[in-house]
Amino acid sequence: MFQDINSIPSVAPAELDSHAKPHNSFYPYPNEASVNLGHWYWNGSVQKSQESFKELLDIVRRPDFDPEDVQCMHWDKINSQLGTSINNEEGYEWEDYDAGWHKMEVKIQPDARPYKLANVHDNEYFHYEPYHLRWSPHLPHEVNIQGKLYTSPMFMDAHRKLQASPGEAGCDLPRVITALMFWSDATQLMMFGNARLWPMYMYFGNKSKYCHCKPSCHLANHVAYFQKLLDSFKDFTGTYTDGKGIGHECNTHCHRDLFQAQWKVLLDDKFLEAYKHGIVILCCDGVERRFYPRVFTYLADYPEKVLIATIRQLGGCPCSQCLIPTNRLHHLGMNHDRQQRKTLARADTSRSQLVATARSLIYEKNFGVDSAAVESILKPESWVPTSNVFSDTLGPFGLNIFIALVVDLLHKVELGVWCMLLIHLLRILTSLDKDLIHKLDRRYRQVPPSGPATIRQFCLNVSEMSNMAARNFEDLLQCSIPVFDGLFPDAHNHIIIDLLFTLSHWHGLAKLCMHSDLTLDILDQQTTDLGEQFRRFKDEVCPSYHTQELNRETKKKRSKGQGLTMVKLPKVLILKVKKKNKLFNIQTYKFHVLGDYVACIRRFGTTDSYSTEPGELEHRSPKGRYCRTDRNMFVRQLTQIECREACLHRIKQCHQDGVPRTDVHEIANDPKLHHHIGQSERIYDEFGQYLRNHTGDPAMKISSFRPAQFKHNQIYHHNIARFNYTTYNVQRAQDVVNPRTPHCNIMLLQDDDSQGGHYRYAKVIGIHHINVVRAANVYESHRIEFLFVHWYEPVQTHTWSTCTLGRVHFWPLESQDAFSFVDPTNVLRACHIIPAFSQGQHNPDECGISTLAGDKHNWHKYYINSFVDHDTIMRYHYGLGVGHMYSHETNEDSSLAQVTPCLDTQVIMWTENEHLESRENIGESTFRQPPVDDNDDDNEQDDDEDYVGVEDPNFFDQGLDASTDLLVLALDDMFTTCHNFDYKD
Repeated sequence: MFQDINSIPSVAPAELDSHAKPHNSFYPYPNEASVNLGHWYWNGSVQKSQESFKELLDIVRRPDFDPEDVQCMHWDKINSQLGTSINNEEGYEWEDYDAGWHKMEVKIQPDARPYKLANVHDNEYFHYEPYHLRWSPHLPHEVNIQGKLYTSPMFMDAHRKLQASPGEAGCDLPRVITALMFWSDATQLMMFGNARLWPMYMYFGNKSKYCHCKPSCHLANHVAYFQKLLDSFKDFTGTYTDGKGIGHECNTHCHRDLFQAQWKVLLDDKFLEAYKHGIVILCCDGVERRFYPRVFTYLADYPEKVLIATIRQLGGCPCSQCLIPTNRLHHLGMNHDRQQRKTLARADTSRSQLVATARSLIYEKNFGVDSAAVESILKPESWVPTSNVFSDTLGPFGLNIFIALVVDLLHKVELGVWCMLLIHLLRILTSLDKDLIHKLDRRYRQVPPSGPATIRQFCLNVSEMSNMAARNFEDLLQCSIPVFDGLFPDAHNHIIIDLLFTLSHWHGLAKLCMHSDLTLDILDQQTTDLGEQFRRFKDEVCPSYHTQELNRETKKKRSKGQGLTMVKLPKVLILKVKKKNKLFNIQTYKFHVLGDYVACIRRFGTTDSYSTEPGELEHRSPKGRYCRTDRNMFVRQLTQIECREACLHRIKQCHQDGVPRTDVHEIANDPKLHHHIGQSERIYDEFGQYLRNHTGDPAMKISSFRPAQFKHNQIYHHNIARFNYTTYNVQRAQDVVNPRTPHCNIMLLQDDDSQGGHYRYAKVIGIHHINVVRAANVYESHRIEFLFVHWYEPVQTHTWSTCTLGRVHFWPLESQDAFSFVDPTNVLRACHIIPAFSQGQHNPDECGISTLAGDKHNWHKYYINSFVDHDTIMRYHYGLGVGHMYSHETNEDSSLAQVTPCLDTQVIMWTENEHLESRENIGESTFRQPPVDDNDDDNEQDDDEDYVGVEDPNFFDQGLDASTDLLVLALDDMFTTCHNFDYKD
C-alpha cells in the first residue's frame, strides 16, 4: 500500500501523479489483452472451474480482443519480470503495489520527501484517526461500545501519546498511528508429504475487520517466511562434539535464538527509525501526513507464543501474560485469581536482568543451557536464556509484547477446552454403556442444519472426531444440550447440562463482533460461573466413573507403536494396546487463559478483530501457489508468484472500467428490503382443486369460501422466501426460508409476554401469494403475500439465570390455534429448532395425519437453539443488541441497568426495517450476503421488479386461526376500508 517515491524528483503535489505514470501502464505486459490472460492465469484458482472457464471466454469474446496481440508473447520473460525484486534500475510504477521480497530502503530526511498512499481503494476505508463509540438509546447512561481496533482504548491511548509527544523539528504535518497486526502460524502445504511453510502476515488495524477476513480484499501482507533449523544442523554440531551431537535442550535453545534472530532482521535500524520519527506519506486526498507504525497485536498458537515471549513451553509458569504457577491454573473466576493476574503480570524489567545473567554464565563461563546454575535463575518464572528482540528494540517505545500476544479462541476454546470436555464426556458414556455412543452419534445426525454455513450437517460418527476442523467443534458445542440431555444419570445430568449451557453462553459472548460495557460485564460473570461449573463437574461427576482411553486414542497409539503389550493365546501371539485410565484435568494453560478474554476485549476490541480466521484463510494463498512450483526450493518461487499476483492485481485496479457488475439476484439480495418472495407465477393451483387435493387434511379447515375475490381463482406457490434483518452489531444479514428443507422455522415478536418470553415460533409449511381484485374493478389486481404456518406452543421459557433453553411443541392438529396465515413483514428472522431427543418422537412409526404439516417426523418437544449464532444470543439478551431496535425501551428502572436480561418489559411492535437508517449513527455497515443455494431455488425465478408486500403489517389476523374464510373476510375488510398500497416502498 505504501509506495517509495524517493527516487522520483521532488515536485509539487499536484504534479506528482503525472510524473509517476509511465508510458506503458500495462508493464511488463505490452497490451491489455495479455494483462487479462495473465491475470486469469495467476490470480485465478489453480484448479480451474466452470466459472473460471466462463471468465476465459469473456476475455476472448471481448470486442477489442485480437489474437495477434498475444500470438508472439514472451511469457517466460514477462513472468520473470513480474517476480523480480524492486531493486532494479528502471523502477517502473507497477512496483508501487508490492515492495517485493528484498529489503526496502527507507530514508527519513529533514526535508521530508514523501511517500505516497498510492491505492485509492485502500485509502477509502483507511481510518487516519480513532474515535470513541458510545451508545445511549434507551439506557439511563451512556455505555462504551467495543468493536474495531481503531475504536479500542489501546488505539486511543497510542494516539493521545503520539499527539502529546514532541513533533519532528520543522514539521507540522498531521501525525497518524499505523496499527500493525501480525499473524504467524506454520502450515502444511500438501495433505501428504512434509512440505511446510511458516508464513508471517501483517494487517493494518486502521482498516475494517470485516475486510480482513475476506481474501478477495487482498489486505494480507506477506512479510516473511520464517525458517527452522535445518536437518543438517545436527550433523554440523556433531563435527564439534566428536559425533555425539548436542542435547535436546541445546537444540531447543538454538531454535529459539534462530527465531529471534529472524525478527531482529525485520526490526532493523531502518524500521526503528520509522517507528521513532514516522514516515511522510502523500495520501490520496492530497494531504501529507506523518505515519508512525505501532505494533498492537500478535496472534499465534501456544508453541509460537512461547518463542515470542521467550518463556519455556508448559513450564512451571506456562502463561505468556502472568506468573501464576501450574498448581493454581484451575482457579478460573475466583477473586484471588483475578487479583493475581494483575499483580503477577509478566514484565520485561525483571526478565532482562535475569536473562543477561544467565547468558553470561552460558557464553562466558561455559555453563550448559540446562545446567543447575542457569536453571536456578530462570526456572522459577519459566524464562529461557534467549534475548527478546521485541522487548529490546520496541520496549523503549512502550511496547509490552506480553500484552500484545492476544487470546486465541480457535486453539484455546474450540480445539482446546471444549474438545477436552467433549472427549471426557465420551469416556463417561463409554464407561456407562457403549451403546450410548451410537445413540449420541444418531442424535447428532438428526440435528437439522441452519443457515448456509451456520450449523452444517453432522457427519455419520461424531464420536470418532475424524477430519474435523474447528468450525465442526463449534457446531458440536452449539447443539450439544439437546444431544447430551438424558444420556447421563439424573444425579449428574443437570450438572453436565448446566456446564454445557454456561460454556456455550460464554463461547457465544466471547465471539461477539460488538460488545458494550453491559455485555462485557455479563461475560465477566459468565467467566466466574464457568470456572465454578468446571470445578463442580470435576469434583462431583468425574469421580463417579472409571474412565479410560477411547478407541480412537488407542488406535492412534497403535499406529505409533506406543503402549503395545504381548498377549499369548493358544498357538498365537498378538500385540494389544492396554487402555490407560484417564482423569479430567483442568490445571492447563488453555483453561487458565479463559480468564484473559474480558481484559483483552477491553484493550483491543472484540476478538474477531484479531481472531485466527484471517490467518487461516490467508493460508489458502501459499497452498494454492505451491501447486505452481516445482517443489524444489519452493519458498523462493512462492515469493515470486506472490509478486506476480500483487502486480497484476494492481494493474487491473488501475484499468477498471467502473461498470457495475450485474447480479441476477440483485433484487433478492437488496438489504433495504425487509423480505423478498419471487415474482414467478409458474407454480399455482386453482383454489377449488387445491382444496379438493387436501380434503380431510387437518391443516385445511374451510367453513366458507368466495372465489370471486381472487384473480383467475388461483393461488401461487413459492419455494423460498428471503428475510433481511439488522443484526445486533448493526449489519444487514439474510435468512432463507424453504418449507421443503429443515430451514423452515421462523421467529416473530410475541403479542403478549405472558404467553412465554418475547418471541413466538412457527414452522412455515407454505409460501404463497394471491392476486386480489376489487369488486368494482376486476381489471386491476393487487398482489398479497402470506406464509402458511404451523405454530409452536411454548413449554419452557429461555432463562439465563437457571441455564434453561426455551422449549416448545407443536399445537395439536385438531386445535384451532394450530395453523394460521402470517404476513411476511412480521417475521424477524429464521430460527434453529432442535428436537428434544430425550422426549422421544410423536409418531415413532412415522405415520402422519397431515401431509401439509408433515407431522410424521414430529417430536414431542423441541429446543429453541439460542446459541446458533451471535445475533440469536443477543436477541435473548433483550435490549442489549444495538441493532435490535424493537427491543429498545426507555425505562430507567429496567433490569438493563443491572446487566441482566430484560424479561418483563413491554414489547414494542416495531419492524426492523423501519429503523434501518439509524445504523448510520453507529458506524459503517455492510450487508453479508449468504451463498445462494441452487438446490433451494430450482423452480424459482426472481424477476427484477422491486416488490416487498402489503403496507399494512396488521392486515392478517394474528389470532392463530387457520380457516381460509377469514382470509377472504380480511381481504374484504381491506378493500372496503380503502387501504392504500405503496408498491415502490
